[in-house]
Amino acid sequence: MSTTPASTSVLYRSRQIVTRYQERRIRNTFPFLRLPAELRNLIYGFSLDASAAQNIIGRYYEDLRDTTDAKSVKAPLIWSKCPTIFLLNRQVYAESFFFVRKCSLTFDHGLLDLLTVNDFVPESLVRNVTSITVNDTGHPLFKDNILAASWMGYITLIEQLAEILAPGHKLKNLTISLAHEELVPHVTDCWHANYTCGFRDSLRRACNALRRVRNVGNVTLVGFPQSLAADLKARMEAAPINLLDLPRELRDMIYGEALDWSDISQQLKRTMVKWTDKTNKPPYPKRSTSTILLLNRQITSEALTVLHAMPLALVCPGDHNMQKQHQVPNMLRFITRATLQHVQHLHLKIESWEWIYSLDHLLPVFAATYPHPNYPTVNGRQQHGNNLKSVHIYFTDNLKARFLADVDQVYPDNTLHTSLSGLAKIRGLKQVTFHGDLPACYTVPLAQIMQMPASIGDAGLPRLQALRASGEVVDVKGDDD
Repeated sequence: MSTTPASTSVLYRSRQIVTRYQERRIRNTFPFLRLPAELRNLIYGFSLDASAAQNIIGRYYEDLRDTTDAKSVKAPLIWSKCPTIFLLNRQVYAESFFFVRKCSLTFDHGLLDLLTVNDFVPESLVRNVTSITVNDTGHPLFKDNILAASWMGYITLIEQLAEILAPGHKLKNLTISLAHEELVPHVTDCWHANYTCGFRDSLRRACNALRRVRNVGNVTLVGFPQSLAADLKARMEAAPINLLDLPRELRDMIYGEALDWSDISQQLKRTMVKWTDKTNKPPYPKRSTSTILLLNRQITSEALTVLHAMPLALVCPGDHNMQKQHQVPNMLRFITRATLQHVQHLHLKIESWEWIYSLDHLLPVFAATYPHPNYPTVNGRQQHGNNLKSVHIYFTDNLKARFLADVDQVYPDNTLHTSLSGLAKIRGLKQVTFHGDLPACYTVPLAQIMQMPASIGDAGLPRLQALRASGEVVDVKGDDD
């Protein structure tokens, strides 16, 4: 290989002609890839020294040991960076990276006052070496007054290594040896004791971090309680458990925790809080698909089965400061029509009468119009646009007393009836309940209509009735009457 030239030759072939001098220098450069593989591996070994950072740290700790003023010893400035040899070309990168996988990392000290392991060892190196060893060889260097600091340095190092290795690694051997005579009593005598022991509790925290590291070829734990070491070793050497390895009952429980379309009620509440200027449009949130529905087809199918069986609980808050009809948010901006058509159980809680205008957008999604040209026909039977089985409505109207105080008014009035009449187009339900301020003379026949098949015409439906202040019950007159 050639030595570094005294001057730099700039080669822009598209801008200038290559001179004979430059051509001669190029031809005299020895091609690295013509070297035998054995020699190239030796060069990779000198270029990729995995122990360099640890050697610097070791000298730093020895300086701390030999001084009476620890503040006078400055921590080394170490930072991880991509080795230059990785940046040459693809072949050199592949050969040198393969060499990295044969390397091993040894940590004789904890981190002490150093920041993180990433500062001097790249995460890619930690994940690709085949062997990592953490031992307490450096612990005797320190005096008794920093025993706790030395121990916490090891714990911090183990936790950070576990965080790096948890997503994936190439480890075949992992050894953690903390068997120094000053440390052993804290993880043996104190392990089952009732009193507080910082050494014991911090080791438990480190072990919890290690439990997330799986598929290690061989794990050796020295200085750990026997039962803990055996359990931790078996777990870290075992292959990771995938979601589909769990029983279906457990997977369904996970799906139930990960999915809940009733979250749109919280989104609606947050939107109303953010919507301070009612002259502008509501700040609708961005709709997104839950991550668990994007993993694979089997998980998506199973998760959707659980989701569709959940009730959609939609709460329209009473505190909103809306003054006009057109200001009422459109519910379809929080959840799509396609998603609503899979809802089986709808729980609708309207805490203020103004939200009836939002029903003009919501109810047509569930309407079982019969027949409907856009719904497909399977085996001679038309498929409706939803799977709704039950509806439970709680309605609060702070204007009810005002309507009933007027002898010429009925409740529900024509405006309220016009919005609620969309419920009568939702048919074939198994269960319908109403609670709140709507009178029974209106809700009982409405619930009967909603449980009737969609094929029954208007002539065979019960009449909806309204209530006067005197208690008289009269038929409701809609816009068509």
